[in-house]
Amino acid sequence: MKILDLQKHRFWYSLAWKVADSLPKRLIYPREYFEVINLLRRQDAGQDIEADIRIRLANILVQALTTVPYYMESGLDIDPQSISPENAYDVLAQFPYLDKSTIMDQPERFVSNKFKIDALNIYTSGGSTGQGVKLYRNLVLRLIERAFFDYHWGKSGWKPTLRSVRMASSGRKKEDEDPFSKMGNILCVSPYHLDDKWIGTIYETLNRYRTEFIQGYSSCVGYFVEYMMRNSLKMETVKGISLASERVTKRHLECIRKVFGDIPVVFHYGLGEITSLAWGFIKDGEIAYKFEKAYGYSENHVYPDGRHEIVGTSYWNNIMPLIRYRTQDFGKIVNGIMSNLDGRSQEFLVTHTGAKFPGFSISIDTFVWDYVEIFQVVQNEPGKIEFHIKPRSNYNPDVENKILEAQQKKWGGFFEMKIVVDDTIERTVSGKLRLIVNNIGKTETTTTNTHSQ
Repeated sequence: MKILDLQKHRFWYSLAWKVADSLPKRLIYPREYFEVINLLRRQDAGQDIEADIRIRLANILVQALTTVPYYMESGLDIDPQSISPENAYDVLAQFPYLDKSTIMDQPERFVSNKFKIDALNIYTSGGSTGQGVKLYRNLVLRLIERAFFDYHWGKSGWKPTLRSVRMASSGRKKEDEDPFSKMGNILCVSPYHLDDKWIGTIYETLNRYRTEFIQGYSSCVGYFVEYMMRNSLKMETVKGISLASERVTKRHLECIRKVFGDIPVVFHYGLGEITSLAWGFIKDGEIAYKFEKAYGYSENHVYPDGRHEIVGTSYWNNIMPLIRYRTQDFGKIVNGIMSNLDGRSQEFLVTHTGAKFPGFSISIDTFVWDYVEIFQVVQNEPGKIEFHIKPRSNYNPDVENKILEAQQKKWGGFFEMKIVVDDTIERTVSGKLRLIVNNIGKTETTTTNTHSQ
């Protein structure tokens, strides 16, 4: 019997999670969920978990070579019986890098033959990269993934019984519908409705709901918090915030602090492909990420131009194990710490000389948000960039000149710049907002190949 695609059956999806959160976990959660929790507790207690993760890596490599058609037919000169926890990382290094395009061409060949494809859920990642990858999961894998978030969020005071609000794809509604829906005890807000028309109603509804925890895309939560800050609004009941699926900026964190004070803010780097997970924190005044050692092995593939692509291998995904998966995300990893998440391959901007640097290096001045609802950087040819903006009602030519002058002082030596007033800037299908749109990098992204939860 084929399992329901719960995202398409909202009632059953809501009911499933409501039941899951109301019963003791020991009754309904898989053994692996508790293995993850126990492993993370031991790690936080200062115990060495290296032996445990070596065992998991060895098992994943053996399963890939013996049950996954792609790896079984890859011609790799590796004897599965020779793999042990002691040599697991040496064996891992013998696997070639895996490109996203390879999986896109033949996703079913990456599914272990220990599972029946018809009994798995299908998930598609890649909405923000322009490349959708078909992925296969089941409820056990979903709950394994959830264990990492339950534990980490729990350290910040989160509980499944809190009155939570989620601003993400799970709450998508049509334009002519109201923006709210329920999923268990979670109040979902449609990301498509975060605009001038609805934002006042959304704030009033969330305040009446006595919201205790906010989860969502960084752009969605950021838009909501900016509105509260501009209008000197408060929401005294909020105890914590989780930002996901999009790059978090210092601006996001500063606004949250101004509006909500010193509450816990959890953010992470992760992928639907379940290969890497890193938790965000502030290091020397800047945003950095610490990779979760118990989740998977993350390394770098270094390009000739010095860019460091993130490459990941999960210890837990035995349904569709992706070995040394090139994520198309960039950031240099040193001793498990990534000091800066530079972005995705199509988020790099190309100068007149052909040099590339992270599009996220372009900072948006604080004053801009008083006059602009959405700000997007678009590049159609090398050395030229456009700032597409969706203006607020008080936007005027003087503001436009001020925005352009500020950016030219920072980046005018690299690019020709212009502002394009665009009232039609749209979110992606999943409701995310792309800050960088590089239209000249599409071909390269396909051939070179860049969570949530």
